[in-house]
Amino acid sequence: MTVDLSTLIISATKPRGKAAKLLGGMGITVLPVEEDEGNVDRYILSKRLVIERRTGSTFLRGIMDKTLFTSAIYLREHFRIPVLIVEGEVDYEYTMFKPQAIRGALSSMMLQYGLSVLATPNLDETVQLIAMMARQEQMGIPDISLIPKRKATGLADMQRRIVEMLPGCGMVMARELLQRFGSVTRIANATEAELRTVPGIGVRKARQMHEVLSAEYESVDTEKNLEDAVEAAPRLLFKQPVTLLARQHYVFSEEKERQFVDLVFLDPGADELILVELKRGKITREHCHQIRRYLDNAHKSRLLRGFLEKGTGMRGILATVEECDYRPDHSDVSVCIVDRGRTIAVLKQLRERRADAGGPE
Repeated sequence: MTVDLSTLIISATKPRGKAAKLLGGMGITVLPVEEDEGNVDRYILSKRLVIERRTGSTFLRGIMDKTLFTSAIYLREHFRIPVLIVEGEVDYEYTMFKPQAIRGALSSMMLQYGLSVLATPNLDETVQLIAMMARQEQMGIPDISLIPKRKATGLADMQRRIVEMLPGCGMVMARELLQRFGSVTRIANATEAELRTVPGIGVRKARQMHEVLSAEYESVDTEKNLEDAVEAAPRLLFKQPVTLLARQHYVFSEEKERQFVDLVFLDPGADELILVELKRGKITREHCHQIRRYLDNAHKSRLLRGFLEKGTGMRGILATVEECDYRPDHSDVSVCIVDRGRTIAVLKQLRERRADAGGPE
């Protein structure tokens, strides 16, 4: 799936350099930043994360003129996560550098100065790595399952692996349960009393298993979950009556890149358009920049332009179910904390409607 990188912002000390141009070509907004301590190639991804790029030759030059070390001190003092990327081959033989000096410099970057040191083979890989780090820092890291995965040897093995996920259940217990009930479905439908008939399952374990198997799922896992809930129940965000105009509505940026707004509402009473951007995690400054771009380019949308030309006002809302204390600098952008419990209740209602309608939408 192609990821829209137009919401990402990177500040670069060399905005006209090859790496910055390649990042811009990917749709990332590259802003110039002035530095006072030398000709460095640096990329600021957030308040805490910075990347300094050095090719093999500029890495060696930095050792000779000591700028590698003065720059490392600056990064450590101003950023919580400083990263050094060494790009390409470090040709110490040609420059008469001793291998021990190279190893010492690399080691000191990590042990003495606290930098994470990464190596890339070429410029393209460096750019891809910077883009990935910017994406994860500003948009979040996709959830990773911590359950070890291995290829199942057959249907019986798949069934055992499913049952092994139950509380206090290992391979032996999974086999006992499957031999006793005959299928995963029958185990899921078993009562606590029936589960206790299996050797090794007492009152507590039976209760835990039954709860896992029968309890209603209550979680807001993705931004789409929150989007579904707010679309179905705008009262999660608004006290006043509003009308949903569009979902996943796109506007074009100055670079003619598509930018997708999660939800667009009209407040008829206030004669105001409301652009809503939903986040599962905490709201950050980057999210504020993101919705600010949506507001700045809203007039390029045929749907929104029709309202704006009639004098309709406009503002933006950043919404999440996570508690956060971020407050936007812009008066036309606000942060709303959506009640998690109410959101889950709406998601349950949507599940029930789908079930009554005969299946998923």
